[in-house]
Amino acid sequence: MTFKLFGIISLSLKEFAVAFLLLMIALSAGRYASAQSIPFLPPPFPENSPEEEIIAENDRAPPQIEILTTELHEGKNVFKVRIIDESSLRAREVKYVHNGQLRVDGLFRDQNNVYKALIDIQPPSRVVMVTASDANGNIVSDFGEYEITKSQDIFTLVMDRLSQTLDYFQNLFGW
Repeated sequence: MTFKLFGIISLSLKEFAVAFLLLMIALSAGRYASAQSIPFLPPPFPENSPEEEIIAENDRAPPQIEILTTELHEGKNVFKVRIIDESSLRAREVKYVHNGQLRVDGLFRDQNNVYKALIDIQPPSRVVMVTASDANGNIVSDFGEYEITKSQDIFTLVMDRLSQTLDYFQNLFGW
């Protein structure tokens, strides 16, 4: 059995099925983006947050900061940290240099004591400092030093995706 496409291409059932399968795989492979997601609606400012303030009487230790972000790319990045303390946090901020100026952005609570900030970092900047203070006045700062990777242009991204798709088919069919 043969199919005639657009009145000019004649394909057997097997050729048509393989071509259709390749088209579906190529279309579905392009749906994944290599980017960081950001929330649709920003969380409320800390002043307007409905969280109840907890003050632990014997809390003399500063908050514990764990920086979760392992790499930064040139441009906008979602920066994640985990901050744990017995008392409520009063201040959470991230500092970095942007275009020669010190920039301070607030960290907003996500879940499981994870906090996020959208930062815009450009080389030669490479240090990001996180500061947190709790309701008892304990303050701590920690920093991460990063190698800022260059962002790829659209042509390179398309060529990489095409190369990955061709490699996939070569491995699948043994071409």
